Amino acid sequence: MFRMRIGIGVLALVLMAQAAVAEELAVIVNAANPSSTMDAKAVKAHYLRTLAAWSSGEKVRPVDHGEAALRAAFVSKVLGMSTTDLERYFLEKQYASADNPPTKAPDDASVIKLVKAFKGGIGFVSKEAAAAAGADVKVVLTVAY
Repeated sequence: MFRMRIGIGVLALVLMAQAAVAEELAVIVNAANPSSTMDAKAVKAHYLRTLAAWSSGEKVRPVDHGEAALRAAFVSKVLGMSTTDLERYFLEKQYASADNPPTKAPDDASVIKLVKAFKGGIGFVSKEAAAAAGADVKVVLTVAY
């Protein structure tokens, strides 16, 4: 009985430790963007371009991350979609209005570079990469996954 309690206690500690090291992603915008924070609903509206311009009038320019786990977390946790649904959404949008899908970038550094280059840029990267980018971009939302 005593060994079983110890085993359960060790298992609980392991599970808590795994939860404590959850990854985080950061939604970033260009440093000149007037938004300082955004909720998931606002990020979704801008990223999917249901709001095609920022409050400054600048055109929204979403950037899609190529890293599968980070992309899946963003699409699921922030957009509330599956990656298949997202692909379908942008194909339909492109067909209906000739809107191009988001620019694709293979890694954090490329996403940061593109968001930095366009005043209307919005993208997502690892929280660590966003912190390392410094004043080049602004973090408007962080999400654990």
